[in-house]
Amino acid sequence: MSLQFVFGPSGGGKSYYLYEKIIEEAKKDRTKDFLLIVPEQFTMQTQKELVERSKNHAIMNIDVLSFERLAFRVFDELGMYQIRILEETGKNLILRRLTEEYGDSMSVLGSNLKKMGYVSEIKSLISEFMQYQITPEDIEAWCEDEDNAWSFRLKMKDILVIYRKFLEYLEGSYITSEEVLEECAKTAGRSVMLKDCNLIFDGFTGFTPVQVNLLKTLFPMTDRVWVAVTLDKRVDPFCVTGIQELFHMSQKMVRTLLELADEAKCEVLEPIWVEDGRQYRYGNAKALLHLEENLFRSSLKAYPKEQDEIQIQSCQNRKEELEFAAATISRMVREEDYRYRDFAIVSGAAADYANYVKEIFEAYGIPYFIDEKKTILFHPFIEFLRASLEMVEEDFSYESVMRYFRSGLSRQSTEEIDRLENYILATGIWGYRKWNHVFEKCPAGYCEETLEELNQIRSNFMECAGVFREVLAKKKTTVKEKTTALYQFLTAHEVEEKLRKMQLEFEEERDFAAAKEYEQIYGIVMDLLDKIVDLLGDEQFDITEYADVLDAGFEAAKVGVIPPGYDCVVLGDIERTRLDDIRVLFFAGVNDGIIPKAAAAGGILSGFDREHLLEKDIQLAPTPRERAFIQKFYLYLNMTKPKEHLILSYSRVDSEGKAIRPSYLIGQIKKMYPQIKVQEAFDRSMTIATPKSSMSYFLQGLLAQREQHGLHMEETAGKDWEALAHWYLENKDWAEPIYHLIDASYMQYHAKKLPGDLIHEIYGKVLESSVTRLERYAACACAHYLQYGLGLSERQMQDFTPADFGNVFHFAIESFSKNLRKEGLTWKDLEEEDSRRLEEHSFEESLERNRLLEEYDTKKSQFMIGQMKRVYHRTIETLREQVKRGKFRPEGYELVFSAANHLDAAQFVLNEEERMHLRGRIDRMDTYTTNEKVYVKIIDYKTGNTSFQLLNLYHGLQLQLVVYLNAALEVTAKKYPQKTAVPAGIFYYHVDDPYAEGRAEMSEEEIGEEILQRLKLDGIVNSEEDVWRAMDTEMESESHVIPVKLKKDGTISATSKTLSETAFSNVGAFATEKIKELGNGMLGGNIAAEPYLLDSKSGCDYCVYRSICGFDAKIPGYHYHELEKNLKDNDILKKISEDLTNKGGGE
Repeated sequence: MSLQFVFGPSGGGKSYYLYEKIIEEAKKDRTKDFLLIVPEQFTMQTQKELVERSKNHAIMNIDVLSFERLAFRVFDELGMYQIRILEETGKNLILRRLTEEYGDSMSVLGSNLKKMGYVSEIKSLISEFMQYQITPEDIEAWCEDEDNAWSFRLKMKDILVIYRKFLEYLEGSYITSEEVLEECAKTAGRSVMLKDCNLIFDGFTGFTPVQVNLLKTLFPMTDRVWVAVTLDKRVDPFCVTGIQELFHMSQKMVRTLLELADEAKCEVLEPIWVEDGRQYRYGNAKALLHLEENLFRSSLKAYPKEQDEIQIQSCQNRKEELEFAAATISRMVREEDYRYRDFAIVSGAAADYANYVKEIFEAYGIPYFIDEKKTILFHPFIEFLRASLEMVEEDFSYESVMRYFRSGLSRQSTEEIDRLENYILATGIWGYRKWNHVFEKCPAGYCEETLEELNQIRSNFMECAGVFREVLAKKKTTVKEKTTALYQFLTAHEVEEKLRKMQLEFEEERDFAAAKEYEQIYGIVMDLLDKIVDLLGDEQFDITEYADVLDAGFEAAKVGVIPPGYDCVVLGDIERTRLDDIRVLFFAGVNDGIIPKAAAAGGILSGFDREHLLEKDIQLAPTPRERAFIQKFYLYLNMTKPKEHLILSYSRVDSEGKAIRPSYLIGQIKKMYPQIKVQEAFDRSMTIATPKSSMSYFLQGLLAQREQHGLHMEETAGKDWEALAHWYLENKDWAEPIYHLIDASYMQYHAKKLPGDLIHEIYGKVLESSVTRLERYAACACAHYLQYGLGLSERQMQDFTPADFGNVFHFAIESFSKNLRKEGLTWKDLEEEDSRRLEEHSFEESLERNRLLEEYDTKKSQFMIGQMKRVYHRTIETLREQVKRGKFRPEGYELVFSAANHLDAAQFVLNEEERMHLRGRIDRMDTYTTNEKVYVKIIDYKTGNTSFQLLNLYHGLQLQLVVYLNAALEVTAKKYPQKTAVPAGIFYYHVDDPYAEGRAEMSEEEIGEEILQRLKLDGIVNSEEDVWRAMDTEMESESHVIPVKLKKDGTISATSKTLSETAFSNVGAFATEKIKELGNGMLGGNIAAEPYLLDSKSGCDYCVYRSICGFDAKIPGYHYHELEKNLKDNDILKKISEDLTNKGGGE
């Protein structure tokens, strides 16, 4: 028995020495076994190296194993087939089950158990306890130790409950993966294979307690133990220095092995120091040798010369970092003696960079391998499974059903799903009851034949889904029954065949990583279902518990892929990935927060908890402080891997566009190499490698050329770009798309008018219009044409919309007013009790008329109806108070006017052969009558916070109130021929239920006045005192009914919104002329995409046609119709008067 250390720095040749040595020794004595133990992720690479080094490319009595594989080899030898290993997925399943049962008794952790990933956190902590041999008794002692923080003790009490129950659940049935080595330690003494073998350990930076426990058993059995340890010769291997020292981990490992050797009475041989390999690794790369000798050393020396082996590249973001790496790799492979396998990319945030690899590396045609195990949680198959369960759990809600359909594995085609979705949105199909019955509703645009086809799709869907739901929805079915139903559901959907087909498609596209993933995923899920039945089969779960258990399994399951070939670029993590024989290493993401890694949330055990336990000599996984020093060691191992070039890169901004700083490591490198210069700019011409990778460079040059208005290519984009453009245009596969891009780059928009005969076919010579339509045209002629000319609209949605709110309130107020008249009541003398009764009746009547009670039976809709009812009550209360305070009385509600009424306000002569008819509905018209005059006031109810602006009227964007006033005056004049109809006011009433803002001690009366003030009418009032006094007889200094405020002398203040009778007349006449102008524009064929721009508002705001019209102010020819904005009301009135005078109609 002997222990042989092989010491040496990174790149010193330790592995080379060991492999050569054991190949030589194994050849000498074929009867001896040589077991080379390496970390799990290194086994394949190590086997490959040994085979390549051996003379006959075969190894007979040398085995490359990990600790776990060694244990299973022993179990096989001893015939221990009865051992059942519980892997990570199984742990999650059991822990999910236990947390469901005992979660209520967990005072601290219980509230978090439903959070995605939290059970995995508990599993990780329990696994850590088992790995570091922490027993429930240990935890119980922590809970009783008053020296520990109270919060820590409460957490540990919760964990103790689950930990004990977990071990009880496993007892006699399973062992965990952490217990595999313990079991091996108990039985290894009987192994013939291990007797007098040679054990060689390579690639380890330390051992966990369970590994150390196994080594205790192995040391006395073996002939010799060889251990490779990374150490600088300037460091004493047998003296453990502080944790901050670079080789602390190595020294700690040496001490542990020496203690084991001493306990086993094992001879410790003179250590072998290996350094010669550095000359082989670095050759003439003296700067890299200097890096190995000085990185993170206290006696750091500056490199005195200029060098090009180490570079620093600053990039805009992570994507540009990877593009820089890909462009550099492509150039070096193309121009120098490099293969793809000579390159590697590592990062402290490899997962973040992996998101961009596929897009960038495939564009450059670079084969790659991402060294990671992917979670299956977001795979389409898993999405299909989760959606299917959610569909049952949520009783076939719209969201869950569409999630199932859109997973890509349902039995319906994409076209069928699209048609079905349009229908269920239009009809509000929601819930299993409606899905299980024949579709009968036939919305606008649907016919009986279409309905029949949709019912066929529904029937095909429910054929499987109905049976599936029948089992899954029952509370008293067992896990085994539910899992069987799920398997049958998958079989009915032919999922295995579909996944196999997708795998073949990926293989044809040479996306071997995705193909491998699809090859494994079905088997992984089937294994998971088997485990669920095996572990929990007789348990009775409801659908929510069952879905949670499955989710716990999906969280833990991973899919691993192997490299697509030998010659590829590896992207890996600085701690996990093993790199060998690398000539050029790209170190991406050298940013603060990654290097050093930002302290993550401590999980269940915080960093403080871990530090406290460490002070008590309780060993667990490294604390955040320890991890920072451990990361330094891994940085040293990685940065000393390349033989020729080390290229560090960092980003200037993160994924959110926020500025980020380079890591301290950049400063260290600059200190070691004073003459190094950070490359700030990425030469985009480097991207010229393949037609795909060159496209971004081509487009940049094309845009630069366009901005220079077509100057010669060479002057704007350079010779490289010119050569690239010529190549594209001369290549038959690329010429057509390139010409399209060039055309698009120089595209100009030319507004066209439709010819008169076509316009007449669309609209007719008599244009039937409305004020809303006119305002739409004033905002944008193109949007008007798309809506009213082509009839384009958003797909039908049966859901609460602003229009629904408006319809309910309008009809409810109309119904309330009619019922008042029926009962001989008026707004002025209405009592509270009668008001409440009529409110209830009119609101229910409105809901029934709008079919809201029938159509919207979801909880959300019921809540919305409750909210509407509250707002409606406030509206009636406010309107009643406003009427009571004035002399005006409601004359009519929902008054419809059109050309059929023979009103001049509703019919317009545009030219000799074209006419326009207007139709509209006035929400409410109030009148106040004197001996000679009838004053007319109109009110329009708005559920949105609309404010009347003369400026908007002037530009045709807000015509409604004035047009309605013109019609109301004309109707009133006909009704009262002996009197003069006079405009009294035009108003919006904002339907709302605002809160009172004021003092906490406000009385009810004060609160009521405050709310009345906030709900006052918005618009314009006739400035005649008799008129505004008649609207609010209780007004003192400021009205709470209309927008009028008085000065101290009793006259109207400047902030009041008033117009004289003459101004009202002019505004009405102006609106008539504006209507004619807009009508002539419509029938003149104007469909230009020229939205208005007024201050910060434009015709594109909230426009549903934005994705159709193509408007882009950056494209020549497109521009906003900029409206004059710096106009005060007096200026507008003056302009209106002048315009009318010029036309012969002003006063």
